[in-house]
Amino acid sequence: MAKRLALSKLVIGTTIVAIVIVGALLYTVYNNMTGNNPSGSKINLNSINVSIIMGGSTFINPQMQAWIQKFSSKFPNILVTYQSVGSGAGANNFISGTYDVGATDAPMPTELWQKATALKGSVITIPDIVGSEAIIFNIPGFDPSKNGNLNLTASILARIYLGQISYWDDPSIKSLNPGFNFPHQKITAVHRSDGSGTTFVFTVWLYLTSIEWKTSGVGYGYTVNWPVDKLGGLGGKGNEGVTAYVKQTEFSIGYVEVQYAIANNLETAAIENPSGKFVLPNSNSISLALLSLDITKFPQPTQDWSNITALLLNSQDPNSYPIVTFSYLVIQKNYSDLNKAAGIYAFLNYIFTEGQSNGNIVTGYLPLPTNVQNYVLNEIKLISYNSQPVYQLISS
Repeated sequence: MAKRLALSKLVIGTTIVAIVIVGALLYTVYNNMTGNNPSGSKINLNSINVSIIMGGSTFINPQMQAWIQKFSSKFPNILVTYQSVGSGAGANNFISGTYDVGATDAPMPTELWQKATALKGSVITIPDIVGSEAIIFNIPGFDPSKNGNLNLTASILARIYLGQISYWDDPSIKSLNPGFNFPHQKITAVHRSDGSGTTFVFTVWLYLTSIEWKTSGVGYGYTVNWPVDKLGGLGGKGNEGVTAYVKQTEFSIGYVEVQYAIANNLETAAIENPSGKFVLPNSNSISLALLSLDITKFPQPTQDWSNITALLLNSQDPNSYPIVTFSYLVIQKNYSDLNKAAGIYAFLNYIFTEGQSNGNIVTGYLPLPTNVQNYVLNEIKLISYNSQPVYQLISS
């Protein structure tokens, strides 16, 4: 009898231990699946499954897709997708919660930043790449190797988009380009039809550089009312749409991220810089615009960055290209889902480490300067799970 009782106690004890172990395992699995981490234990990035939806800027899209492809080969369990829909949609979809991370070529305007912080608490803004805006054109018979570069100024571009210069043989264009006999053909000015950071940067540059634009009342922003539309201007969706219109429309002109010009074999204009030199957008002329960068002008990452748009425009270096810009990401600071926070941190950490190496940068972009890269790596440590820095919760 005593032996039976002892055996029964052993069975019951073993069963209880088994139940506790199974329960603990199930609890761990549940927390991993739901992104909870009540014990504060560290998680392994290879053990989580999470989807991260990003979107916005078409300017950054070729580079972003390259980053995602490389990152996914390292962490196939962290699904990152990027929707190239324009900076305006990127900012608004981030605010609405459609996107986990928004991408914009100009920091969110103050009113959008205030809306984002009201809905999400603190929001982090950080630069992710350096690029430039090229002026592309389609003039049949124009060959830079024979006729020289197409030289243009901010004043000429402003007057084209204001509808004040309508033909390619306008005296102001001819005087800067004596090596080509311009026909009397109407200029088709192509611009963005969607809310665009590329438009934001381009119109800020015109506002700062052209008195004609500054006094026109058109202003600057993700979208503007283009006076040239009354004369037949065209609106293309995304950098892709502007590129396509210029490529297929003779005697047209447009503005895009330089990578789109390279990928589509389109000629780019040489733009007058503050030193009076006409400069093409290339890796050297773009990098020269970074030499005078002062990152002490950066706001705190959770503050309003809207006054930073012009930071890289019109560098005083005599050989720099004048329309250079960062592209930016906007990220929620604090999360209640650990897996989501960890996945976002892991992808951003990749972008700002391996992703900035020359072998991972798409032609037409430049990596962040080292001081900016270090700044951003420090700032993404602000990303938190229930107010705990998430980088401290990830096992190495």
